[in-house]
Amino acid sequence: MVDFEKTLMAINEKKRWEKREKEILERLEEVRSKKKKLKKKAKELKKRIRRAEDGMRAKRKQSRDVSNTSIDLIEEIRRM
Repeated sequence: MVDFEKTLMAINEKKRWEKREKEILERLEEVRSKKKKLKKKAKELKKRIRRAEDGMRAKRKQSRDVSNTSIDLIEEIRRM
């Protein structure tokens, strides 16, 4: 004989787990979406950092070039 009470409990339990699975899958999709956005943002930030570093290197090089030119001019003036 079938125990209706146990059958109903099993059906309810199955429904709860299906609902829980759906919630977990939705949350997983949200997390994946956020991860994708964060990766994109990190890539953009790395690019900005690279550009800033390149700019700083160029400024330093320009500063050194100006310094070397100044030293060369001073030496040339001394020779005169």
